[in-house]
Amino acid sequence: MPFCLPRLFSCLGLGLCLSQAALAAQADTRFEIALGGDRLGRITHAAQGSTRDLTLLLDSTPFGVFDGSYAGRTVTTGPVARHSGRTRSTRKSRDVSMRTERGELRAVTLSPEAERTALTDADAVSGPVLDPVDAFGRLLETGACPDGLRIYDGRRVGLLTLEQARREGTRITCRAGYRVTAGPGYLEPLGVSRLSVELTYDTGSGDWRLLRIAARSGPFGLVLDRAAEG
Repeated sequence: MPFCLPRLFSCLGLGLCLSQAALAAQADTRFEIALGGDRLGRITHAAQGSTRDLTLLLDSTPFGVFDGSYAGRTVTTGPVARHSGRTRSTRKSRDVSMRTERGELRAVTLSPEAERTALTDADAVSGPVLDPVDAFGRLLETGACPDGLRIYDGRRVGLLTLEQARREGTRITCRAGYRVTAGPGYLEPLGVSRLSVELTYDTGSGDWRLLRIAARSGPFGLVLDRAAEG
């Protein structure tokens, strides 16, 4: 279960292996991942020009059972976005690439073959979708509570829907639900298909600055806290 939840945001799951020098040259945002107060790892989002990178490293899960990494990159040229993602964990490995045009899926490949689903086919996915890297970027770069984000990771389509927004001073909490609308759930054979999500933003500077993502499925709650900058 712990590995499932962060993958929903990075997929949300380090063959791209960005060097530290490359990361330093980009505008990057880091989040520390915790479960029950215990640190599990971190997520980094970096943007430079038309390129976005998202990396996930889980290196402190209990007994290393759910340790793993994810690296995703999306490059946008005009209406076309090309995405690649590489997942490595103690449980499995997966590589995916896709191309969208104005949000519509045009091509997708995924290996190994055993990881493919009925949704690993561009003709099987209709309507605009976001790849995991662009979806995470939408959470960061917003001026309102995110709503209606339709996310595709090569195996399934999920939908993030706003349920309630609450303001306290400069803080805004966006309560949302995430559900798999097509394809398998996460962590087969459990088939986790629903999550409750809270996004906390600070708007004191005029911009919406994402501070925390809290996700829960049943008794399991995962928290991503923004790391101090600098």
